[in-house]
Amino acid sequence: MTITRQAALCTGLALIGASTAQAQGTEACTGPGWLTKADAAFAADCASFAFEGDLADRERLAWMIFARVNQLIADPDRGMSGTGQVPLWMAWPTDPDTFATAVPFDFSNMARSTMKPSAEKKDLEAGRVATADPDGANEEVNRNQISYDYLVDSDLTTKRGIAAFFTKNDYVDMPVGSIELKASWLQVTEGSPVPEGALTFPFEGGEYWWRGLHLMVKMQSLPDPGQMFYDEAPSWFWSTFEFNDNPGVAHVRDSFITQRAPLSEADIDALLDEAGIGGFGFEGYAPNGTQIRFTEDGNGTVPVILGHTDMEDFAGSPNTAQAAYWTRFNASCHACHATASYNPETGAFFPFSVPAGALHPGYNMTDGNGTVQYLGQGYKPLDFMWPLAFQTR
Repeated sequence: MTITRQAALCTGLALIGASTAQAQGTEACTGPGWLTKADAAFAADCASFAFEGDLADRERLAWMIFARVNQLIADPDRGMSGTGQVPLWMAWPTDPDTFATAVPFDFSNMARSTMKPSAEKKDLEAGRVATADPDGANEEVNRNQISYDYLVDSDLTTKRGIAAFFTKNDYVDMPVGSIELKASWLQVTEGSPVPEGALTFPFEGGEYWWRGLHLMVKMQSLPDPGQMFYDEAPSWFWSTFEFNDNPGVAHVRDSFITQRAPLSEADIDALLDEAGIGGFGFEGYAPNGTQIRFTEDGNGTVPVILGHTDMEDFAGSPNTAQAAYWTRFNASCHACHATASYNPETGAFFPFSVPAGALHPGYNMTDGNGTVQYLGQGYKPLDFMWPLAFQTR
């Protein structure tokens, strides 16, 4: 056999092997049981599908995750849009349930009736969230039990606990299967009615309509978690679902989001029907896109842009309130969350910023005291978990 023929044969066998492995990864993720398996098992089974597949695979995975967290549970006294049912994630602990109390959360599948906005520092400083009887652009962060248990058990819910954690550890490494969600709500008023097709919920403070849902799922740990700031290897899977008729969302999806592969209406209906939630109203929402690393091909060149027109309105310009006219959208889930970090020497968290693209040790921001803070000068990664910086007291 000639060298050329031998090389061709080896290449062919390698392609067959890769194809077989990819098929096995797809079956492990999308095969029977994908809807009901435990979060950790689902994440582990879907890691190769998420990180080695194409954009269409990622889009399908985003819908699968969306279907899993939106499994319907009974809420006969209220319910979403008067149905007597709510999505499962509405029974998960919020940021206040995690960081503002020492009372263990009761995972009893009972939906809360009160609005519990996170009131993150970036929003408070910009005047976007009212802390008393909030009625504006309210955002709630929810997490599954894997994430909640790790934060509580590791004593990462207070600043004192974080300081103690970093006397023994160089980084936070959330468990595989951790899920962090952020929901965007807007109160229904006479001057701001519910858009046709949007889902609503009657919180105790008034009726709100649901504008969208961020999704971040830990699929695997990095080979070296200490390199979270700079490593293009994927660990979290990111997507953000938005109400399809939000003002300007079509423009943002078409003009700025870099990694999209929308499923057909028939495919969406089939997946939601398979998940047992078809016809509920989730069809009115869709992913703006997906993200798994800083840059498109992992080579540090083209930044991945992903965001929600309400939750990341601060990243749009020229006027943050008019997404339909934006000429720039500097939103990137992975890059933004990557800078969530803590400096054990100073006890400071890295200042919130809006990076896009690959980071480097010289990346810097000015803190509230006017001091320039450099990422590479002693900051330790919080595994993309901004709540540790925003919510701990």
